[in-house]
Amino acid sequence: MSSTYQDFGVSETVVKTAQGILIIVNIMGNFLVCVIIVKEKDMRTPVNFLLMNLAIADMAVATFFAPRYLFIHSITHPDGAAGLLLCKLLTSGNLAWVGASSSVVTLVSTAFERYYAVLHPLGTKGNLTENKVKVIIPCSWIFGVVINIVGILCDNVNEEKACAHICPEEWMNRLYSSTWFLFIAFFPVCLMATLYARVVYALWFKSENSTENSVRQQGVMKIRKRVTLMVLIVSVVFAVCWLTDASNFILSDFSVVRTSLPIALTNTLILFNSAINPIVYALVNLRFRRKFKSMICCFSRRARNIVNPTFPLTNPTQTALSRD
Repeated sequence: MSSTYQDFGVSETVVKTAQGILIIVNIMGNFLVCVIIVKEKDMRTPVNFLLMNLAIADMAVATFFAPRYLFIHSITHPDGAAGLLLCKLLTSGNLAWVGASSSVVTLVSTAFERYYAVLHPLGTKGNLTENKVKVIIPCSWIFGVVINIVGILCDNVNEEKACAHICPEEWMNRLYSSTWFLFIAFFPVCLMATLYARVVYALWFKSENSTENSVRQQGVMKIRKRVTLMVLIVSVVFAVCWLTDASNFILSDFSVVRTSLPIALTNTLILFNSAINPIVYALVNLRFRRKFKSMICCFSRRARNIVNPTFPLTNPTQTALSRD
């Protein structure tokens, strides 16, 4: 793998350091997103619950990415079922790809929510309710397991006691790469592009031609633009990062084109996609930005109190003097 880094002109240490930083940013940022949505009552909306599921999926990508690509050389698999289980559930990175697949369903669901909220605001068919969210979130993780079942079956421990992707038949490997390209990248991106094209036209172009909007309607439109811009940026970053990875994966697997993109670059793009989402929320959404600042200040105060605890004065004289 190190030769691949060198061919791209970057040392393995630099790449792994960058990936390690992205993993830390990913877990810290997405953890804050979850805490904010859970603790703050005004943030517990159906859309934000989808964003929380997206944050959990992104943390899964980072958590199970590290054993597969950062610490794989320091892990030795034991013999028997324990080694096989360790390979399939941890060092293969399968659970990271399950989380990534879950995020796809979440992003597509968010795109549909924006479509109906903007283009059909008075209808009830496309309303995102808590009951629908309770169905979407489990289904997203079930989809993630199903879409990765071939990869889970093919991963095994080789003679060097390392976890390797070994499919007994070539068609299984090609089925896996084709499924990933179509259902994780191509179809979702096309669907989101179609939905957001309609939404963007309705919010930023069609609305500008209307002069009959009341002050209240303009306020509602402003909120819709802010929320739509936030999830649109997240979806665009996802499309760029995952289309690059999936295209490189399928072209190399089918030997159509031997791409020069190393796996280090595509994996770094995947980590970047998972880490950037909380930053997008903070930059674009005013409410998220305020919650982030409040939460960070709260953590900072607690940390200062732990490092420098303040003890109450027990001497009444000292107390009186201090008040003066």
